Amino acid sequence: MDDIPHYDNPSGELSVTVRLQKAADVYLVDQANFNHYQQGAGFKYYGGSATKSPVVIKASGSGRWYLIVDDHGAGSQYSYTWG
Repeated sequence: MDDIPHYDNPSGELSVTVRLQKAADVYLVDQANFNHYQQGAGFKYYGGSATKSPVVIKASGSGRWYLIVDDHGAGSQYSYTWG
């Protein structure tokens, strides 16, 4: 598995802006849901299927958050900014 970007949020709201080259599924998940994702189980997320760029996702909660970008094997590049 590729290195998954993450952010340690001390508290409150967080957001991430993702710039895509192609359509992709973009998920922002907390630690518990990232564990479910890795196990292939159902997981809850913020975000979803994105066809336009940039994508801005907002969530709230403390702890480690992960950004998952799934382009379904297209191999496209993306960039992101936490903020």
